Amino acid sequence: MAAFALPALAASLALSALAAPLFSVGLAPIDDAAMSAKERSAKECASCHPNQAAEWRHSRHGAAFTNAIFQREYKEEPLDWCVHCHAPLKSQFAEVKRGGGPLADEGVNCAVCHVRAGQILARRKNPTSPHNTQVLPDFGSASFCAGCHQFNFPLFGADGQVNGYSAFPMQNTVAQFRSGPHQNGRCADCHGRSPFGHAFPGAHDANMLRSALRYSLCRQGGAVRVTLHNEGAGHNVPTGDVHRHIQVRLWRSSSPERLYEYSLTRRYQPVAGGGKRTVLDTTLPSGATRILSVPLAQLGSAGPATEPLNFELRYVYTIDEFPFHRNQLQEPTYESFARARLLPDQMAQCATTDADRTVLSP
Repeated sequence: MAAFALPALAASLALSALAAPLFSVGLAPIDDAAMSAKERSAKECASCHPNQAAEWRHSRHGAAFTNAIFQREYKEEPLDWCVHCHAPLKSQFAEVKRGGGPLADEGVNCAVCHVRAGQILARRKNPTSPHNTQVLPDFGSASFCAGCHQFNFPLFGADGQVNGYSAFPMQNTVAQFRSGPHQNGRCADCHGRSPFGHAFPGAHDANMLRSALRYSLCRQGGAVRVTLHNEGAGHNVPTGDVHRHIQVRLWRSSSPERLYEYSLTRRYQPVAGGGKRTVLDTTLPSGATRILSVPLAQLGSAGPATEPLNFELRYVYTIDEFPFHRNQLQEPTYESFARARLLPDQMAQCATTDADRTVLSP
């Protein structure tokens, strides 16, 4: 009996450590004291998992700390809270406080999701794997990803740092997913859909945006009807960072000053005691359809019969779609993921079934 006591105890302790939350929702770094220096860095993993590492290196997880959008925000407001999700390991946090370093630059690396208490975390164990693997059935699920992608507006202590959360959602992605038609799926089913499961491009991939938000245009009398349908996303579109929004644009090249715009966006209002309340939310829930009716006369005087209408869907990542000179970034602030040029007289007539859907006029 004694021969089995120590291994059983070790296994019990490991399971106890894993019973604690894997993420602190930004309130503290991930304790990596039990990890070796090699285990903390993606460089070590790449020697045996080169394909997964290559995908991760070009992913938004890999760029979580170094991307220009985050770095500009962090420079303006250097909160520890931000680092705890964008470079989550305690060793990464220490590097950031010292001015930065290669480990911090790895952002959300392999260890952040896959290593705890001396074990590799995974949804399943490869029979040939040499690792001590803890199988987590919910790995890559909404519950797992909520540790960084679901949180309320923060509360601040006397030192100016975040010390808790208000009652008002700031990033509500996982809650949206859980109330939608794809709630029985996993985040990784879409966001990990790549040859080696580690690309995680998110909204920075035009093809993913196109698969999420479908559109169609048709004529109804003297108006153009724009139909938007959240077909592929399990959460609202857009979601995540509060500055993200989608611009729907329709215009004549001969009358650019009559540009029609509609925003899929959110607006917030500060609340006494801390946090912000959502006062406007025009984002499109999973499975929902929205129809916009735009009178042609609103777009300006008709030009030549051959002049097409211009249509665009643009996903904007930042508060300033067109940054001023001193705020310019070294990466795109938006992605134009849908464009069309259509002659009004040649557009298809709207189906009568569209009349049963909600119509929003400008």
